[in-house]
Amino acid sequence: MKSYETASRGVLGTLLDLRVRGERDAEQAMAAAAGARRKAEAEEARLVGETEAARAAVAAARRDGDDVGAGAGGGERAADAQARRRFWARLEARAEAAADRLARYRKEELARAIDADAAARAAHVRARQRREVVEKAIARRQAAARREAERREEAVMDDRYAPPRK
Repeated sequence: MKSYETASRGVLGTLLDLRVRGERDAEQAMAAAAGARRKAEAEEARLVGETEAARAAVAAARRDGDDVGAGAGGGERAADAQARRRFWARLEARAEAAADRLARYRKEELARAIDADAAARAAHVRARQRREVVEKAIARRQAAARREAERREEAVMDDRYAPPRK
């Protein structure tokens, strides 16, 4: 941000101070929203890992369960088969619950964090644009004041060095 000599003395200077403060607040809000988004994405990654582990456990149990009865005699008791199926059902329920938690988390918490981050970024852009508008107004006013001072100086110089009239 630029510094303006006479800006802080006038209305535009006060407005610039307010806009700068607003932009700083927007930057802090944006940083907080980005941090919340990173935390939400880390939690999503943890839930994805949990879901994949639960699905892998189901696949491993089914793979290991298919080997039962392939040994000597090839027979399996009905009670053992039912116990195995109940075990699979519990594993599948855990995997389904993990997938539901992940889907719900993505839909609610992660979406909220992403939306908040996008809103904070947009608010920061608006705050910066508002500050830049005031800076441009101050720069135009200073340029006009410089041009006027140069014209006055030029007029004084013209009057001072005017050749004598005959």
